[in-house]
Amino acid sequence: MLLSGHQPVYLPGIILFNKIAISDAFMFVGHCQNVVNSWHTRNKIRVGGSSCYLSVPVKRAKRFPQSINETEIANMHWRRKHLLSIKQNYGKRPYFDVYFPKLEAMLMSDWATLGDMDIAIIKSIMEWLDIRTPVLDSRDYKIEGHRTDMIISMCRAAGADEFICNEGSRSYLKEEQLAEAGIQHYWQVFEHPVYDQGKPFIENLSIIDLLFNVGEVSREIVFSCGHAEPGPYRPKVLV
Repeated sequence: MLLSGHQPVYLPGIILFNKIAISDAFMFVGHCQNVVNSWHTRNKIRVGGSSCYLSVPVKRAKRFPQSINETEIANMHWRRKHLLSIKQNYGKRPYFDVYFPKLEAMLMSDWATLGDMDIAIIKSIMEWLDIRTPVLDSRDYKIEGHRTDMIISMCRAAGADEFICNEGSRSYLKEEQLAEAGIQHYWQVFEHPVYDQGKPFIENLSIIDLLFNVGEVSREIVFSCGHAEPGPYRPKVLV
């Protein structure tokens, strides 16, 4: 079984959903530490000819370090600001009316913690994309260690003998350690898709940009923009 995992993040981009789609199972690892000004609390949408962050405020004073699952949302005033920004910038896109009411209902729900909100949003978007990969939660297992040790612990908990990482893990991942533990490692080889945004293309935006622009075709795009490559994979260097 090919397992992947990721920390709960806010309105994530296409790359995360591709990784989930090409996995046999996916695990949320919200027990990891929340990082200030990270993807845990923010992501980017298109604003005119550029992009800007939508950021969720969290309670920080005397609370760090704390896990993503434990992090409390500071207030609820941000919700209407985020929804207004989304509406102003995507209201005229072809599939805005299909997805915005669902997104609005989610964001306007009463969320106590960042982790629970991020997880609920990701699960809902998986449904919109018809991604049927089984979802696990590290809270339901005894996941131990950090980095490569944590990956081994996740695989053993889930009964997986294969694991896939994206390029962000390259700086710390020890593939030989995974091999010694009997785990075949894969790299996610991802190529950002180009699609009609109605204006000059901007990459690395939230998945909602894709959904509002191309609708149900989003599923095909998400599934086709990346694949699993057995380690040790090395990305091509452009000369």
